[in-house]
Amino acid sequence: MAAVTPESPTQYHVRFADLGRRGLGRVLRAGAVQVDPYLIGRALAEVMRACTVRGASGRRLLWNEYRVVLARGDFEPLRALAGPLDRDLTEVLTRAVKERHAELVGPLRVHLVVEEGHELEPGHAVVRVAFSPAERLAAPADGELTVGLDAWAAGRRPAPPPHGGGRAQDARDGSTVHVAEAAEAGRRCRLAWDGGEAILPAGVTVVLGRPHAEPPPHFVALLGASTRVSKQHAWVAVGPAAVTIGRFSTANPVHVNGAPVPAAGEVTTDEPLVEISLSRGDLVLSLHRV
Repeated sequence: MAAVTPESPTQYHVRFADLGRRGLGRVLRAGAVQVDPYLIGRALAEVMRACTVRGASGRRLLWNEYRVVLARGDFEPLRALAGPLDRDLTEVLTRAVKERHAELVGPLRVHLVVEEGHELEPGHAVVRVAFSPAERLAAPADGELTVGLDAWAAGRRPAPPPHGGGRAQDARDGSTVHVAEAAEAGRRCRLAWDGGEAILPAGVTVVLGRPHAEPPPHFVALLGASTRVSKQHAWVAVGPAAVTIGRFSTANPVHVNGAPVPAAGEVTTDEPLVEISLSRGDLVLSLHRV
């Protein structure tokens, strides 16, 4: 079986044991492998080779954003390997771009993310790729390491930054939360669940989670949520014509209209009615325009 196999045009499955045996078969036991900067670099180089996009001039264009989702047991040891990881990935990716005489549409970034849903076996990873023209690098979350050609960053990411003013009202004294002042009709969304509702105006990113002390700005406390719902589980950004729903990297599963949202990922939909399921149906919310 191939070490790197496509699951979609922008997602690849990596088997580090198969990748490692190519050059280290004599020292690897069957099925055993230590995921290190060398193997991650090899995996990304192989994924890069799968990009067949070309510009109008015929020159090859390569994805510049790579999100590597790892099992927690593979992710944690990498925290202590910040220096080698930065050095090795910088060397491998720079060489790969030059060898292909390729161009990038923006800064080259690699995000290593821990998979919290326990759906990945140790020694396996999922790599998601994208063209990202603008530098939109944020401070990494608890379960994320980010590597750039010119920087290393590791730390805690706060909730997604707000796009407008106002602060969510505390939901402890009622079932309805109005996140900000009333917005233009037709641009707002009503979020409802068995226990409360909230009006979400366009242009504001709100965080959804179970009630807790010292919530972040623009927070909707999901009254009645069980402990399977994280304190910061998902976020919603309402746009003029569509809404974007994201899942925090450390949160339990999130499904939007039945489709899973990857850890630290997001989906955008213009459907008039959206169903958001948290923790595999532990709490189900509906979202629609008002």
